[in-house]
Amino acid sequence: MRNWFQKRLPGCLIFGCALLGAQAIQAQTVNGVSANEILIGTVQDLSGPVVAFSKEVVNGLRMRFDEANAAGGVAGRKIRLIVEDSGYDTKKGMMAAQKLVQSDRVFMVLGTMGTAVAVTTLPIFLEAGIIHAFPNAASPLAYDPPSPLKFAHAPPYNGMGRVMMRFLIKARADRKFCSLVQDDDFGQDLMRGVNAEAAAQKINLLERTTYKRGATDFTSQVARLKAAGCDTVVLGTTARETVATLAEAKKLSFSPDFISSAAAFSAQVPKLGGDAMEGLMAVGLNLPPDASGPTEGMKKWFAAYKTKYGEEPGQYASGGYASAGWVLKGMEGAGANLTAARFNEAMERLQIPADELGFAPITFGPTKRLGGTDMRIYRIQGGKWLPVSDFIPS
Repeated sequence: MRNWFQKRLPGCLIFGCALLGAQAIQAQTVNGVSANEILIGTVQDLSGPVVAFSKEVVNGLRMRFDEANAAGGVAGRKIRLIVEDSGYDTKKGMMAAQKLVQSDRVFMVLGTMGTAVAVTTLPIFLEAGIIHAFPNAASPLAYDPPSPLKFAHAPPYNGMGRVMMRFLIKARADRKFCSLVQDDDFGQDLMRGVNAEAAAQKINLLERTTYKRGATDFTSQVARLKAAGCDTVVLGTTARETVATLAEAKKLSFSPDFISSAAAFSAQVPKLGGDAMEGLMAVGLNLPPDASGPTEGMKKWFAAYKTKYGEEPGQYASGGYASAGWVLKGMEGAGANLTAARFNEAMERLQIPADELGFAPITFGPTKRLGGTDMRIYRIQGGKWLPVSDFIPS
């Protein structure tokens, strides 16, 4: 910078050179990164059907960033989290994303809630050169095609669909399969995996039903499933819709094996649905938070979360906390000169081990933007999600 001024000083006034110097410095700045602060955005559902999940995610993110800030931040910079509401609606999600890009000028967006919202807003962030990290969306677009701005940890819903079918068929081959899924990218992706595995096993689904995002009445869908004689129902539903579906099934004395993707794997489901949720199975990526462990790290984290927020955490809370920890490792590895490129280089060097919250190991590379692929099957027993399988690669 000194040589830059020396070359230009004879031909300009002091004020003019100072202005040009300021412009040169500004050109070297990074969006969302100042001397004292790093801005991280997140697009969540604060007013729609999965608000319970988003509340947990935001709490988990804030908890981990508060810990980091209390310890001095990252290279002397404190983390500031900016939360925008999508209402679980793609149009509102796009508006939220545009605000984070154009007005807030964040360094990174982290933990976007919902596949449809994440898929719709992803191009907005990528075109602006903003890191898109660990969305709560099991879509291949979160990691494929590969990009140094993409970091994902959730296997795609089609992978979940295949694992769900394999697990069910292995447990009992003579099943009468049916499905109830959300009529959007989320449901369609899940069914691609279900259909692929069903075809491989020469199985036909007896009934296929759908619902529109945000629906609250599942009377007709459940009646159709019962009339078809289904004994196993694959669900592409989120928490509220899962509770409503199983509650309606109980009213009709319809009791098949229900199994859901990770979209319904939340402590909120047994809490909201009560006894009607007993026996429900779901794909899970981490241990259900529990005050009794099974690890000491889980016990301590659970107690700290409950003390901070006055309520017990669910899976999305631990997911938010863990993902905040992963990006902190990347920012720390990037050093004081934090840029998207240096963050990516640091993440590709990291070997993030399995942790006490139950997440599988995570690694990244130039063409590997999905950190891990392992998942378990869980079942609600006695009001709690308990594992009924080991980790299964998707």
